Amino acid sequence: MNAFQKMLYEALFSLTKEGEVFYFQDFTLDGKVYRIFNYRLASYTEFMKPGALECRGVMFEVNGDEAVRLASLPIAKFFNLNENPSTMGLDLTQVVGIEEKADGSLMSTYLHNGELRLKSKGSLFSDQALAAMKWLDRHANEAFKADLLTLTRHDNTINLEWCSPEHRIVLGYMEPTLKVLNIRVNESGVYHPMTSAWVPYSVQNVQVDDPVAFVASIPSMTDIEGFVLLMANGQRIKIKTEWYLSLHHAKDSVNNPRRLFECILEEGVDDLRSMFSADPLAMRLIDEMQIKVNHLYNNMVKMVEDYYVENKDLSRKDYAIKAQVHFKDTLYFGLAMEKYINRPFSYKEFLKGKWRVGIFW
Repeated sequence: MNAFQKMLYEALFSLTKEGEVFYFQDFTLDGKVYRIFNYRLASYTEFMKPGALECRGVMFEVNGDEAVRLASLPIAKFFNLNENPSTMGLDLTQVVGIEEKADGSLMSTYLHNGELRLKSKGSLFSDQALAAMKWLDRHANEAFKADLLTLTRHDNTINLEWCSPEHRIVLGYMEPTLKVLNIRVNESGVYHPMTSAWVPYSVQNVQVDDPVAFVASIPSMTDIEGFVLLMANGQRIKIKTEWYLSLHHAKDSVNNPRRLFECILEEGVDDLRSMFSADPLAMRLIDEMQIKVNHLYNNMVKMVEDYYVENKDLSRKDYAIKAQVHFKDTLYFGLAMEKYINRPFSYKEFLKGKWRVGIFW
């Protein structure tokens, strides 16, 4: 690994030691261990920590806690226009690129034993990653897959959006497809300029004479999630349409504590901040709820996951007896047991089901 890759690994690993927001998860495949760095619920302040913007699915092959190679480099975290100080007061005449924002799941390429694989932001084995790989393996996509393999073998990560009727977010796609978002150089983290050869596979790029006027028109558009802007300094910014946001019932969420609670749990707070950037009261309500929800969720997940890792080799009886003591002042005993017996569950759905004003804080 080169200096950039070593510094990235050290920064991400350090973040996971600072608290409950940033974490890593190891996945074993054919004897190799892949470590994915990610975040749970994070505020803007937390994303300003060194390396935090990259803690969004970056994957290393590891040996113990030692990094062997940088295996996959997804897109760094970026924000909505007017969501926080980094996207306020921008000179939109400096927009040098505009592309559609596809409404799907982020996929990133990596090599495993010389073969092309796809990962989602947080897993090698998510339903979306497996479905996207199955689609790419179709005979009709042979040329596309060959191009992705060639680029990945040259130590690049190709980031794509998986859009599928089976994994619908809001927009409905009649047929599943992978759309190329960008190509990152693993050696440096820089983004390759997209060439005309990738046009058939990539998200739609929009050519405009007046970027300021075009940006102003985005909120009133329909039948599209929004657009991603590329600034001359390399910064990326998201802008979503009011039509798309309304489908998430985002506006109603601020004045309804339970809906605001659930919106933050579902990581929709960036949209709320963008919509209500000029409303100090709404922003205060969002800030206060986000602090509470982030701590509640992150602490719960870390507590259950850490307990499981430390005690998973115990018998079920001993595991349960110890868990009753460990979780006696919480509602998480049941989650720890679900984890032990490998029964699928959702931390977020658990919290939604336990909603009662004042029960957690």
